[in-house]
Amino acid sequence: MNAMLPVNALPLEIILQKLVKAGAKMTGDTRALKAGDVMMAYPVGNQRQLSDNRSFIAEALNKGAAVVLYEPTGLTAELVNICKDERCVAIDDLANKAGSIAAHWYGEPSQAMRVIGVTGTNGKTSVAQWVAEALNQKGQPAAIVGTLGAGLLADVVPTGFTTPDAPRLQSLLSEIKNKGATSVAMEVSSHALDQGRINGTYLDTVIVTNLSQDHLDYHGDMVEYAAAKKKILALPGVQHVVINADDAFGQGCLKELGSSLLQENAPTVWAYATLPENLLALPCFANTKTNSKFRKVLASHIQAAEHGMEFELIVDGNNAGHVKTKFIGNFNVSNALAVAATLLGGGMAIEQVKQAIEKLQPVKGRMELIEGKSSRAPLAVVDFAHTPDALEKVLKTLKPVADKRHGDLWCVFGCGGDRDVTKRPLMGGIAERYATRVMVTSDNPRSEDPQQIIAQILSGFTNASGALTNVDRATAILQVIRQAKPEDVVLVAGKGHEDTQEIAGKKTPFSDQMHLQLAMEGSAR
Repeated sequence: MNAMLPVNALPLEIILQKLVKAGAKMTGDTRALKAGDVMMAYPVGNQRQLSDNRSFIAEALNKGAAVVLYEPTGLTAELVNICKDERCVAIDDLANKAGSIAAHWYGEPSQAMRVIGVTGTNGKTSVAQWVAEALNQKGQPAAIVGTLGAGLLADVVPTGFTTPDAPRLQSLLSEIKNKGATSVAMEVSSHALDQGRINGTYLDTVIVTNLSQDHLDYHGDMVEYAAAKKKILALPGVQHVVINADDAFGQGCLKELGSSLLQENAPTVWAYATLPENLLALPCFANTKTNSKFRKVLASHIQAAEHGMEFELIVDGNNAGHVKTKFIGNFNVSNALAVAATLLGGGMAIEQVKQAIEKLQPVKGRMELIEGKSSRAPLAVVDFAHTPDALEKVLKTLKPVADKRHGDLWCVFGCGGDRDVTKRPLMGGIAERYATRVMVTSDNPRSEDPQQIIAQILSGFTNASGALTNVDRATAILQVIRQAKPEDVVLVAGKGHEDTQEIAGKKTPFSDQMHLQLAMEGSAR
């Protein structure tokens, strides 16, 4: 048994060998369960949001589960009786052990690949996608697991989760490995870290992009949110830690890590920044003994060119040369530095790193330019920005573009229902401050009244009468495109890559990109 399996391993292994056939799956979802599979049933979450799939144990048994592993604490009398079935095996603290048990069952797939875990409020998807693309360019078959789905880059299948639950994650990693992947770039959400979803996964490299307000409906406050994110730094076996030194949370993490660099088996820490003072401020530089374990990557002389951002790449104080990219925004330069540090940590030569960065394309729904067929169409951009920090950064990036075109900057956005309500007025204030014209509409209202969400967003405006509102997102986009001038810039924010909209608990097809294209095709006046 692998040393990571934190259960009385021998009895469990004997039970699984006796009752479960090779090739069976482990799952926590009875909808995916087939006869002969293993069901994992346990509660996850906290007092604010708790999910407990143990109510489906009877269904799993009826569907022919070979074994049901379940958390015994807090069972109802009915479940106690159901779990008397000889196929039910009680495992204390199963939420934390599920990942290791599943990883062992699937043959420790993460140990056969280089797994890169990316966490942070913003930038996870872009960084993970770009890392995989860069590795793929150099003949290293790469896969992703994240918001866009999971699988080899040419065969990504949506999962519905940023980071799937523990048994599903190990199953995906096994499938990816069997298809020939040598590396996986995986988005790691704060929920996943808090709930132990990546337990049992060996990460070679972890990346921390930033921390700003989000998910407070789950975490309660920023202290708890930060504590969840920081768990990624304590994972065993990590060889490289890549952290954004421009971010206050990243600075705190780097200072904490700096004191541990002399410890045996300490990881190599890579700090990246777009401002040199944020690297020089780190005390790690004062100790020459830690220099080999502390690396720095800087973008200097950043400027926006006609087709993307350009900068000088500085690695450990040495100028590695000029880099021309195909994406816009300083925050994307920061994301590219995270990719560069990850590639360097994996042994890629600096010239190859530069070439890889220059070939990277914008990720779907991340500062994605949408072409209009009409010559009268404005410049339209779709971005996933759904947090105050992300919306501010995107608007700050697009404002100079609008100014250069001598046009207005429009912002079309809403806020998701059944999520952090405190960010709604904050995002309203940011949109009013940085955009010339604002259209407040629906995002994914879910079970909430969309008009109430819009009202909460408008409460953050100093003059809400200056904002347009339209509860229907499709007609809101059409209304803005009809009013926008050819020299204007229109940002449609919040949904990015998503191809559905959830209203009153029902998901229907919806694409910002498609509605923009339809609107701009008929935008001639």
